[in-house]
Amino acid sequence: MASPRTSPLTFRLLTLLAMLLIGGAYVSPIWWVALKAPNYPPQTFPDGVRIHFHVNGVFNGCQARPENSGVDEDEPLDCVHEMNVINHFIGMEPIAEGAKLEIAAAPYLFSLVGVMLLAFLFYSGPFWWVLPLGGIAIPIGFLIDYSAWLWWFGHSLKPWAAFSVKPFMPTVFGEGKVAQFSTFSYPHYGYGLLVAASLLLLLALLLRRKQLRGK
Repeated sequence: MASPRTSPLTFRLLTLLAMLLIGGAYVSPIWWVALKAPNYPPQTFPDGVRIHFHVNGVFNGCQARPENSGVDEDEPLDCVHEMNVINHFIGMEPIAEGAKLEIAAAPYLFSLVGVMLLAFLFYSGPFWWVLPLGGIAIPIGFLIDYSAWLWWFGHSLKPWAAFSVKPFMPTVFGEGKVAQFSTFSYPHYGYGLLVAASLLLLLALLLRRKQLRGK
């Protein structure tokens, strides 16, 4: 009889929990970026010009205008538009130009990961260990792709920019400075869900290997 440490139930529970976390991450913000400058006062932009990156697109990260902002506009803040205006100022491409293929493929890639994890619950034949690798690799893959696109945006500046800056690498993690703008780039809770799922799957893989070796 298998010991509790190598019980097939344990790795399956970990895998199912990881699948739920990955599903939650799909509909959650993964990363956020914000710009702050004197012409975007905190009374109107409490969090700066902020956008949220999801695996299926880029969304507005700004709150509604505060009642005491002194601004009479009824429309909510559209910080994706504001970010594009700022990017245009230094000759950077609009945000929508980035990661088009990744965004279009995201539903299929996440579905594939889900199918592979379902198979991982029961399959024990050759190369069984390949099945959870997609879920384990998502956080690393997102960070690599995000960094690559930031490099592309920072090195594809147009010559017609109103304010000329040298090609640069935008901040991937932490705070930075571009012209008069302070930049902020940090993971959101969706990235935490992906990291947690990755760790659970890694543990499930190790338990599954131990369980199969003990047969």
